[in-house]
Amino acid sequence: MLPIAGLGFPGFQYFCRLSSIIIPPSSSHPPARRWPLLCYTPPTMTDFDSLWSPAKVFSPTAAKAASLQQKDWAYVDQFLTTRFAPNPVPKFERNTDILKALLALASANEAADEEKALERSVKEKALDELKKRDAAAEDARRGNGEPLLVGVEEHLTPEGKRCLNSVALLSVALGSNSTEPQKLSSHLLALSSQEVAVAQQTLRIDALHSRLQADLTALRETLRYFENGEEYQLPPELAARVTEWTRTSRHLRNKTEDYKSRLEEMAAEQLPKEGLAVPDIIQQEQEVLALKELVLDLESQVKGYRGLPPEKDMARLEVERAQKALEELEAQRERFYDGMIGSR
Repeated sequence: MLPIAGLGFPGFQYFCRLSSIIIPPSSSHPPARRWPLLCYTPPTMTDFDSLWSPAKVFSPTAAKAASLQQKDWAYVDQFLTTRFAPNPVPKFERNTDILKALLALASANEAADEEKALERSVKEKALDELKKRDAAAEDARRGNGEPLLVGVEEHLTPEGKRCLNSVALLSVALGSNSTEPQKLSSHLLALSSQEVAVAQQTLRIDALHSRLQADLTALRETLRYFENGEEYQLPPELAARVTEWTRTSRHLRNKTEDYKSRLEEMAAEQLPKEGLAVPDIIQQEQEVLALKELVLDLESQVKGYRGLPPEKDMARLEVERAQKALEELEAQRERFYDGMIGSR
């Protein structure tokens, strides 16, 4: 990698961190780093005067140098385009020093790419040669041992062939890479123990599944009982009761507000028009506290009649109905108690 910061050309103060160019790592170059590109600075009138001077316009040497410089810029633009693709190349100042730096950078990058491609091709060829060598060695090993195996198989008795096939099939079934009887027997014992362990685990899982199924059935029955049981059903007159209670509570709330407003008016009327002394204020405060206690007592008494209609006859009927319900509940309680005593 060729660091631009170390070239020391004039105009380096125009550099800024706008983007980066990464050169692939190779054996002769350090790991890839990010190098800053150049920011664009508008040319001044002095630059135009020096560029379009007669000596440079009508000189063959200057024209040839300009043509070479244009080719170098085309090479640099192509290099930057390939590096920034698919994004556009950022704008930067174009002068001789920056062109030299970018040419050096492009040359170093191209050399690194060629070196990396050469290294990759060498590695691929070496890997192909190793594969071919291993394949040839395997073929040679199989070719040398095959006649011996064929000869042994041809001279075996029918009983020996049967035993050999049995051992081979058993070795394949057990997944063993050896045909020794001790290893095969150890494999068989290990499989037998694993089979017993799996059978025991299966029995435990079946028992757990059966118990969970029984618990699930019991829970469903309990849920059905809670949903459809008569004890947990709402009474049909509950909606009418709630409506009546709501109306009664609203009526009592209005009455309470009325009483509070009356008390405030009475307190305002009882206040003397002159200034009050401290003993009078203390006495009135005590009276207010007594009135508050009286109001709280009245509210507690009113709460005892909550749920009753505002009409007297309707309230009496509601009380009688509640008493009958209470008597029925007490009779039901007595029956439950007698049943519990009798069961004992």
